[in-house]
Amino acid sequence: MQRTTLIFDRTAVLRESFGIEASWWSSAFIADLQTLTMRVTGVTAIVTSAVHIAAESVDGPLVVISGDTPHLPETRLRDAFTLLEAGADLVVGPCDRGGWYLLGIRSPSLAAHLPSTPVLPWLDHMRQQSLRVRQLPFWFRITLPSDLATLATALRTMPATYAPATRRLLGNSDGMLAREWGA
Repeated sequence: MQRTTLIFDRTAVLRESFGIEASWWSSAFIADLQTLTMRVTGVTAIVTSAVHIAAESVDGPLVVISGDTPHLPETRLRDAFTLLEAGADLVVGPCDRGGWYLLGIRSPSLAAHLPSTPVLPWLDHMRQQSLRVRQLPFWFRITLPSDLATLATALRTMPATYAPATRRLLGNSDGMLAREWGA
């Protein structure tokens, strides 16, 4: 059984907050997430749409991670695959602002029912459908310039191997660039 991870490219959304510099952030975020998924799953696909098409083409569980979470702990990805392989139909990592940072599905048919925000009411609806739903701990995505300070703080507590491209973009370990952005 193959483990497949898709990364949503969030450049367009980041452009709303960061302007033209969004391409730098998005490139760094995606580079860091590719490193994470290649190390954990061995397969990486960058997608902007059509998760259901990807779900139809893979043999095994599918995990979709948001492209604005370069600091995602490796354990969250492993936990999602473990839960799916143990029988969960759906694994969701909810975000602090109501969305999601990770969606795991065991069956391609579930790809047609991916949530928009807010994710928690959708999760309750999925449970009412008699699906085996598991929830990962809350985490945060980088959607606003102020999130850069939170990201810099989080990265200081994580191993140096996490998000190296994003760390370089943030500047020194004190998050100098994050402060310049007003975070």
